[in-house]
Amino acid sequence: SMRTLGSAAICFSHLRLPCLSNRQQQRLRDPNFIPIRTTSTKMAEMPAKLNKPFRPELEQYCRIEPAWSLKELEEVESMLKMKGTLDVARAKCKDKEGNFTGPFSASAANAKGDHTGSSMFGSWLRDNCIIAYGLFATDPDGQGCEDSKACINSIAKFMLTHESSRIELVLGGKKNVTGSDSQTWMDRPHIRFIGETGLEDTKWYNHKQNDALGYFLWTRCQLALADKLPLSGDHLKLLGQLFDYLRYIECWADHDAGHWEEHSAVHASSLGPCLAAVKAFKALMKKTGFLAPCKDDTLDVLEAELTKCLMEILPAEVITPAENAKDADSALVFLCYPLQVVDETMGLKIMDRLKICMGEIAMARYRKDSYWCKNYKEQVGDDPTKHFTDEELKERDAMLKEGEEAQWCLFDPIVSAYYGKLYQKSGKQEYLKLQQLFLSRALAAITGDDCEFGPWMCCEAYYLHNDKWVPNDNTPLVWTQIDVKMALHEMKKSLGRKGGPMKRPASAMS
Repeated sequence: SMRTLGSAAICFSHLRLPCLSNRQQQRLRDPNFIPIRTTSTKMAEMPAKLNKPFRPELEQYCRIEPAWSLKELEEVESMLKMKGTLDVARAKCKDKEGNFTGPFSASAANAKGDHTGSSMFGSWLRDNCIIAYGLFATDPDGQGCEDSKACINSIAKFMLTHESSRIELVLGGKKNVTGSDSQTWMDRPHIRFIGETGLEDTKWYNHKQNDALGYFLWTRCQLALADKLPLSGDHLKLLGQLFDYLRYIECWADHDAGHWEEHSAVHASSLGPCLAAVKAFKALMKKTGFLAPCKDDTLDVLEAELTKCLMEILPAEVITPAENAKDADSALVFLCYPLQVVDETMGLKIMDRLKICMGEIAMARYRKDSYWCKNYKEQVGDDPTKHFTDEELKERDAMLKEGEEAQWCLFDPIVSAYYGKLYQKSGKQEYLKLQQLFLSRALAAITGDDCEFGPWMCCEAYYLHNDKWVPNDNTPLVWTQIDVKMALHEMKKSLGRKGGPMKRPASAMS
């Protein structure tokens, strides 16, 4: 973690600093290092570094102190709107007549094209459900909500048309999808489809991703709970079927592929969305008076087993199997926000555990992550989005050298939003300071003029190409765009909180 000693320790590079370690002195002399102006001993230690932004226009806003004003927030939002940074419309899937079909491709059009032919042109349930929730949460009475409903309706239609029959085969004992045979992964409900047509993608893919199903269930419930998209009969039936499926495969013990579609294990980040979905669906059934169209005890069994297993694993990501154990994984931030499926004590434990993932620019998915490691395209070949079996992953992991993990841009804004929720609840200034730190990091990562895919874009990740950190090919990533949008939304709520940020004496800002 980054350490500073407050304003008294901000020195010029030619001075000797005998009271500091060599590492501390080097950081203070780094021209890209932005010191934290604070007199608080408690807050003199920040969990992550804040570098100079790639966009000089954002430099004045990328800071920990003093707290932003609402006027400054509006200036940032206006700038990003003018530059199209958060415009997700470029990623809307369209049919051959050019009509919006509902879902979004994973990556939007950029200066080099629209990702046609790349796997990033596909529509993932996970990405789309987080996008849909973010659009609804940040614009509940406008076009964002309409796009959210269209997106979720398109996923429901895909599931009802193509995946319900797969689920019935599993529930009827005709298909066993819980083994280690990678060929059975295609027999699971598909978590990625062709957004332009609403059809299945028939190429082999690892579809054992329970978190994606959980995100769909949860987001569908959020729209219904807010009376934005009331449950129709077929949607209600689909949700009941999916809950029975998760119960049948014992998702709490299922070795799925997790958020990153990789090593087979019991992932806490997969259990969390499923548990959040169960809780939301129970609340919806109570509100509407509907009977849940699944086995009488399915929801109770799921809630009990998921809660028990989740608490055994957290704040880690994986403990089973031991060979794939992960003490920290940035996917867990989504359990804190927007799912809010863990309490504050556990949420803060997760945040503390994730310090190890926090890099100079953004956050590693997890340490020893070989995806987009140094010179990834040269090592992997023509398709950097290639999918891997468990055995192929072992070969890819051998390419990684310590400290060369890609730094992913979708986490910092969610960490910011989570600290925002804590601040809005408690009024504690340290939470507001952390909210601003991580929002500043998210803004600092917006691409500069030297990005080959274009300026003012939200990346999926920065990776090492030779010795320079550059955006990877999946730029802009719609998931990152919507995360930044949610982070700005939560900052507006924090700054508008009754009483507002605490006023501090001018001496504390010097």
